[in-house]
Amino acid sequence: MNWEALFRASASKLSNSLDEARAALEHRTLKGNVNEQAVEDWIRPLLPGAIEVCTGEVIDSEGGRSKQVDVLLYDGATTPRFLARGNINVLPVESVYAVLEIKTYLNKAEVENAFENMKAIKALKKIAYHPDRATTVKNLYGSPTTYWPLQFFIFAYESDGLDTVLGHVKRLNATQPIDQQIDMVCVLDKGLIVNLAPEGLEPIPRPNTELIAKESSKALLTFYGLMSHLMGQAVSEPIAMHPYLRHIQH
Repeated sequence: MNWEALFRASASKLSNSLDEARAALEHRTLKGNVNEQAVEDWIRPLLPGAIEVCTGEVIDSEGGRSKQVDVLLYDGATTPRFLARGNINVLPVESVYAVLEIKTYLNKAEVENAFENMKAIKALKKIAYHPDRATTVKNLYGSPTTYWPLQFFIFAYESDGLDTVLGHVKRLNATQPIDQQIDMVCVLDKGLIVNLAPEGLEPIPRPNTELIAKESSKALLTFYGLMSHLMGQAVSEPIAMHPYLRHIQH
């Protein structure tokens, strides 16, 4: 199989979707919806079978709630849904592996907007698990946890210069702990904002990585490769619903 040719075709299809939305639609929100749907349709069949994709909101057992999220990657086998209307879901944060925020054009203001959304969703607490069920230890950000920490990625069709975008992301990320940052950015027409380790590129930051701008005509292929490498390891612990029910009972 010619992977490069396949992903060139996928990138061209996404770009064509952007052009079609610009030509056919005037309303900014409608254009954004079309662009988000195109990314969702692209990534859904490429992920491991246990991972599902939707749009929606995320809540935690202490009453925290995200804004609407463009693309949610979550455990499809065990996730209880608080709302399911077509592709719109309200999900417990415990089952969510990663978030993709979709941008038509990424600039300083859009990076800052995404950063605030990232802080809000990563602040949700993953604590509603069955205490008597066996867990596996994860070590994604350099510290062990008994649950899968949530990742936050940005996918943009176009952007300001990649080094400029890198500067914005690094400035904002520097204010946050390593697991509370924007993990990676893909700009379809330019390349990646990605973590460089001694052994190569990584989808998320670790204590030995540096965030860099990597210009590439194969941005989509690299983004997919790094995401699939990470999501292939994703596992969700059984969710306990009693902590959520306490808010209903009171």
